[in-house]
Amino acid sequence: RSKGRSKSPSRRNKSVGRGDEAGGQTADGKVNRNRRTSGGQTARMKLDSSPDLKRKVYATKDVENAWLDGFWRRGVPCLSYASSSVFMTLAQKYVVVQAPEVKSIFLFFQNAVALLMFIPSSLGWLSRFHIQPYQFWNSTLALEVLPLGVTYSIMLWTSNVALSLLTVPMVSVLKNLGPIAITLVESYTDNAPLSSEVLASMLMLMLGSVVAGYNDLKFDLAGYLAMFFNVLTNIIHVSLTKRIQKRGKVRKEVSLHYQSIFMCIFLAFRLVNEDVAGIYQRLLAQSLSVRLAFLSTGANGIVIALCSMWCIEATSGSTYSMVGALNKIPSSALGILIFHDPINLLNLAGVAIGLLGGIVFTMAKMRMAP
Repeated sequence: RSKGRSKSPSRRNKSVGRGDEAGGQTADGKVNRNRRTSGGQTARMKLDSSPDLKRKVYATKDVENAWLDGFWRRGVPCLSYASSSVFMTLAQKYVVVQAPEVKSIFLFFQNAVALLMFIPSSLGWLSRFHIQPYQFWNSTLALEVLPLGVTYSIMLWTSNVALSLLTVPMVSVLKNLGPIAITLVESYTDNAPLSSEVLASMLMLMLGSVVAGYNDLKFDLAGYLAMFFNVLTNIIHVSLTKRIQKRGKVRKEVSLHYQSIFMCIFLAFRLVNEDVAGIYQRLLAQSLSVRLAFLSTGANGIVIALCSMWCIEATSGSTYSMVGALNKIPSSALGILIFHDPINLLNLAGVAIGLLGGIVFTMAKMRMAP
């Protein structure tokens, strides 16, 4: 019994030792888990105990969220308008290089295709794109949109007159006055002073176009008058578009529909003297790629019209005009790569100055954005 009694404490000690070991393991496990969670708790405690650190973290998150929100609200409309505009330029050039006579029916074809959008919208097929059914003709809406059609028609007519009297680089130089004039008008009407960065970007854009077309600059009074009215109607057109969108009475697709009606009426008078049947036959004789490029301009005409109104609504007339002016840079670069357009040092210098002006303008607008 004494031996048994003497062994029993040792057994108890062993059991207690095992229990202690088990308890130690359990405790270690708790400690390990606590170690894993202590890092996040410590960080939260530091964040809670330091108001300055909390403000810095939240300020960083607010800046990131504001940047993303600004990109989706303003950057995406600008990029959509720019990409559709560049694609339109390249597609039209590809078709004109292969079949030069087709350029006389481009605008009529694009506006006629825009009118065909009435059919799927009336059937509800475009509701997923937020395009609701609308009437083919409504006199009230037509009168509301009529000034846009008139100003756009004058812009096309004066541009064609200027191109017949001046060289293409000279017309490009004078067209770049549009963004500068629109920015000045908006600054006056909105009572918002212009920053030095915006003014510098405008001057750089103008200087870049002058340098790029220096060898082709010339003076012609009639051509200058045509470009003066072109810039003037451009300012009026952008201002009217902004005003109509602020009223909210006319949706974008409805505005596009009635502008296309007025443009088809305007262009129909110009096509009277054209051999439309002969142009159509020569187009059918072209390769499949040329015909597909021609058809794509019709669908892209709808896209570019909607994106342009989206860009004006999301940003401002000056930003829209600047994006349109800067479109010449990627269009020129892709034209050199795809069509092997000739280029010299002055062209490269002008493109570089214009691109730098666009970067300065973008940075200035980002600072001015709320």
